Amino acid sequence: MIAVIADDFTGAAEIGGVGLRYGLNVLIETVVNKVDGVDLLVIATDTRSLSAEAASEEVTQITSQLMQLGPKLIFKKIDSVLRGHIANELEALMRIVNKNRAVIVAANPLGGRKIVNGQYYVDSLLLDKTSFADDPDFPVRSACVTEIVRPAEFPVFSLGLNDELPDSGLIIADVTSHEELIAWAARVGEEMVIAGSSAFFDTLLGSIYSQKGLTAHADLSFGESTLFVFGSMYPKNASMFEKFHNNKVLRMNMPEGIYYDSDLSADLLDDWSIQVVNQLENGCSVMLTIDHQPGNEENLSLHLRESIGQLVAKVENKFALNDLFIEGGATTSEVLKYLNINKLFPFNEADFGVIQMKAEGYPNLCITTKPGSYMWPDHLMFENANPTTN
Repeated sequence: MIAVIADDFTGAAEIGGVGLRYGLNVLIETVVNKVDGVDLLVIATDTRSLSAEAASEEVTQITSQLMQLGPKLIFKKIDSVLRGHIANELEALMRIVNKNRAVIVAANPLGGRKIVNGQYYVDSLLLDKTSFADDPDFPVRSACVTEIVRPAEFPVFSLGLNDELPDSGLIIADVTSHEELIAWAARVGEEMVIAGSSAFFDTLLGSIYSQKGLTAHADLSFGESTLFVFGSMYPKNASMFEKFHNNKVLRMNMPEGIYYDSDLSADLLDDWSIQVVNQLENGCSVMLTIDHQPGNEENLSLHLRESIGQLVAKVENKFALNDLFIEGGATTSEVLKYLNINKLFPFNEADFGVIQMKAEGYPNLCITTKPGSYMWPDHLMFENANPTTN
């Protein structure tokens, strides 16, 4: 069994999708349990939303529990543009497995994400010149990878394929092509912790399994009364909302009273959930958004995620959803918490990062997730959208 620790849920789902490409039996859990008949066990944490100290403690506990299951490999999934508490989490893992060196292969050249001489590029732009500079939780202020990943205990290095690897430290790999991904996969070994993007994990699996499964993506379809949750704070493209509107998906934005004042949220959440359920019962598909000017409330992001999680649970309690689409890893974790879902079974990689899953305890519900920074692919959307107008 291969085990993966992901720092947010959509990253975990993305790894699950990679496993499906190789025909693996994939299980995603939010806690570590003893498992049988599983080829790929993915532990979906929400450590990116925690403090650095809390994230370290979480990874320490999960790694200790995973070691008792005896996996042949523990892979640390990180954000491909290096957001999160990467050094803290990796060093926690390194301490438990008793290794002093970690190799981080974060880039995804086929997706236009490359690291050249220690500088991160998205397409032709330096990372700090992209929309990631405005990330609400981890704004990017430099494209230099050793400035993005700040060392805690071990030093951080930026190295190319031909450079000698130090005996200890965190090594961030230069990657400019898919061929270099393959070369890095051949260079890593059992004496080091391995971390990186889903693209690198795909490359690693390719070095383990001789035959890759089907790469054609199955159709992503949805019918009436689908709920879309746009919980990610990542900046949205206006054309996306227009596309949903043109395809008769009703947008219901979070009321200002919930957004700006947590003390008023309980009654307003009840009212909002009733409004959403009424539209779903009328056969509409609904998208939930949180589009307001950022407030000054402390822990605003957490308050918004909790509000969305509570709302979805209230809706599900009144209306049996068949399809639930969620954007953003932290939002997904919060929704699953309020739905009391700890175990999910991926069955379809509809597109890169867009994963469909069944959830334990909800036999008729299909949950589809994607990272907040990914677009909903044009060719997947609205083919079966309900034509009801309101």
